[in-house]
Amino acid sequence: MPVFVIATQVLLPVSLLAWLALFPAGGILAYGLQLLSVASVLLGIGLAALWSMPPYWVPYVYGLILALIIARHLATRRVRASTLWSEGWVNTALIVAVVGLGLAGSYLSALALKGRSLPDSAIVDIAPPFGPGRYLVAHGGSTEMVNIHLRTLDPSVERYRPWRGQSRALDIFRITPAGLHVDGLWPADPARYETFGAPVLAPCSGTVARLVDDLPDMRVPEMDRENMAGNYAAIDCGGFHVILAHLRNGSIRVAPGDRVETGALVAEMGNSGNSSEPHLHVHAQRGLPDEAPLGGEPLGLTINGRFPVRNDRIRVSVP
Repeated sequence: MPVFVIATQVLLPVSLLAWLALFPAGGILAYGLQLLSVASVLLGIGLAALWSMPPYWVPYVYGLILALIIARHLATRRVRASTLWSEGWVNTALIVAVVGLGLAGSYLSALALKGRSLPDSAIVDIAPPFGPGRYLVAHGGSTEMVNIHLRTLDPSVERYRPWRGQSRALDIFRITPAGLHVDGLWPADPARYETFGAPVLAPCSGTVARLVDDLPDMRVPEMDRENMAGNYAAIDCGGFHVILAHLRNGSIRVAPGDRVETGALVAEMGNSGNSSEPHLHVHAQRGLPDEAPLGGEPLGLTINGRFPVRNDRIRVSVP
């Protein structure tokens, strides 16, 4: 697990909750600022961070612990409502610092919530491009805070132009019923990830327009920046193309020109290309330029009418 994730999604929330529980500020104003700031940090991290490891349910545990701390303080009358502020300089300095973190958390929350709105662009709807199971959206939404792909919309950056079509893409993990997506702590073997080898299905009825199937699956966290999409299949859905990328080497079951129906097996999820760990990349675009296959016009994407956003869970049941 990366150090940044440990620091922001484990150490920081646990430290703030412990501080609030053990050292509640004296005075109603001081305590109110302390509580509001801690809650804002937890909300910002909960909405904006990717919760795959730690799993998606951890922010809810933090919220429950926060509620229990507040209930305990109220029951034991730890907060002195008769005064506004009765804190020493040490805890006062900490409160001021955490207020700054709380403002940052509020900003993250606002951007993450804004990302849940449908984009101001053409949108197409597809069927789930994966089989029965549970899935977690790693990148998805209409702001860069929750969808890193959006940075390639910037026309002023020349190196982004060949990848403009993927600007509204989704990255998706397969997870267990417990919300886990990997066996161990960030192992190098891609086969230890739930996603690796999971079926990839045709999200529409159409024609296979383009394939790449000869690139190796990378060890985690190695990435192939020369072949950004890795192995991929482009399906012409009639009026737009859907690209399914980072597929497992040798797993593609279709050929260019094949007609596929919605739900047909196309390939398996893998870890080829510019992929830090196994996941399925899916996006929709208009056009499939020969010189830059992923450089078409980007389209917003919904799955069965739902706009998937970071940390959303998608469950596909057995028909």
